[in-house]
Amino acid sequence: KYTGKQLEFEFSSGGTFPEDLSRYKLIVHCGGCTLSEREMKYRIACAKDAGVPITNYGICIAYIHGILKRSVQPFPAISALLD
Repeated sequence: KYTGKQLEFEFSSGGTFPEDLSRYKLIVHCGGCTLSEREMKYRIACAKDAGVPITNYGICIAYIHGILKRSVQPFPAISALLD
């Protein structure tokens, strides 16, 4: 509904992560609570190398509901990026 477009979703879970990210326009990732820090950084680096933006569900949902700026107020450096 938010974009007004017909979006296609693909899901991956657990230890699986697609090797070829170039076919995606956006990666909405979970918070990675069951992944190691190393694995999460690896996935972020893969997305960056492929030129695909990556975010997590919480940030995405906050943005869609118009509360992203308010939700990052405790982090002034991040909040300033949204000005």
